Amino acid sequence: MAVQVKILAYFNSGSKHPIRPMRSRFVVHRHSTGRTHFDLRIVENGILRSWSLLREPPRRTGEKRLAIERESFTADSIDSQSFDEEAFGSGRVRAWDAGEVDIRVVSPAHLAFVFRGERISGSFEIRKMRWYPGNRWILKKTSL
Repeated sequence: MAVQVKILAYFNSGSKHPIRPMRSRFVVHRHSTGRTHFDLRIVENGILRSWSLLREPPRRTGEKRLAIERESFTADSIDSQSFDEEAFGSGRVRAWDAGEVDIRVVSPAHLAFVFRGERISGSFEIRKMRWYPGNRWILKKTSL
């Protein structure tokens, strides 16, 4: 609920049009646990939002990945080398990519990103799977 309130704060009061994109930081961690996976972490309003991907993030236009939203952390933990996640447990965390990101909120269930990192760059979108229960999203690379 708190995340939805923060996302809605991006919209101008009384308007359904989003304000200009917000520039922030991102990091993709390769998390070695019982099941090695990738964690996309984006700083948004002082909170580090996290999505787990079972495979590396998409690199080709049109490619998609299932992204499961995980618990949020404080923004200062973006450089941390250890995260204890409820679903996967603790394990070694290594930065796979990092950089800047522009975040544009299309709706509370649809975010658009422009990543500027070494491995991940270009436009992406992430949409919540409304037809599926839980915190499942689809991350898609939309352009270079």
